[in-house]
Amino acid sequence: MSGHDDIGRRLCSASDPATFLALWFEDNLLPAVEQGTFEAFYRSFRKSFPPRIRRYYSGQLTEVTVMVRGQPGALVLEVGCGCGSESLWLALQGARVYGIDVRADRVAVAESRAEVLSGFAGRPLPVQFASANFLDLPAEPSYDIIWMEQTFHHLEPRRRVVEHLARLVRPGGHLVVSEANGWNPLLQLQLLLRRGVRTVVTFTGEDGREHVYGNERVLSALALSELLGRVGFRRQRIRHFRSFPNHPLFSPLGRAEALLEHNFLAPLLTHYNYVGRRVEHD
Repeated sequence: MSGHDDIGRRLCSASDPATFLALWFEDNLLPAVEQGTFEAFYRSFRKSFPPRIRRYYSGQLTEVTVMVRGQPGALVLEVGCGCGSESLWLALQGARVYGIDVRADRVAVAESRAEVLSGFAGRPLPVQFASANFLDLPAEPSYDIIWMEQTFHHLEPRRRVVEHLARLVRPGGHLVVSEANGWNPLLQLQLLLRRGVRTVVTFTGEDGREHVYGNERVLSALALSELLGRVGFRRQRIRHFRSFPNHPLFSPLGRAEALLEHNFLAPLLTHYNYVGRRVEHD
């Protein structure tokens, strides 16, 4: 068996999202341009992807993975799919996935990876990618699940975004959002030093259009829950996790960090997952 074939077999049978992602780091599986974009996108993980960070990476996909495995053929939209890792993972779990991102170069990587993975699997994977603005998506089809990872705080204008989410998720469907926590004071300080006080900016996209962009405009889980509740989402779960950045210095603190997830300090941790169910308006 060749090295590529071995990686392909392991990719198709990976037990968790972190293992799936790490396997892509073992060899150059993509054309040169796409491989370069992929490596730049995952520079931090390629440099350091220890067990502690792998646990968090896989953990943030826990809820959506369980949903997909329990609903074969579910139609899933990933908003802000980047280079496609999570869309590809969910497609392998049995979902039909549509991934969008405003960056065409990253979408090209996702499409190339889907082609490679389909070759390894011996069948076309039920996944499609497109360079698109979220607010430009048509209201049909409606989705069983929308998945967003570190994306919501970039989408503006926020009121239009949540209203469009309500249009895109079918009644009874789910929205799963993984986000940075606006209640964490150290995170807010870090963001303030990085981008100043301007949390909403504009930029000109590759399409020549001007776009409004959330400049790391993070919010708390309760603020997100309240915002989504106004447009018909009923909160089912909020789960807080993670305290420290991806640096070897913090690896010995993994056990203590995990304990914080289960006490009164949990709402101050740096990340959270929100799970909401779309219900009919009264």
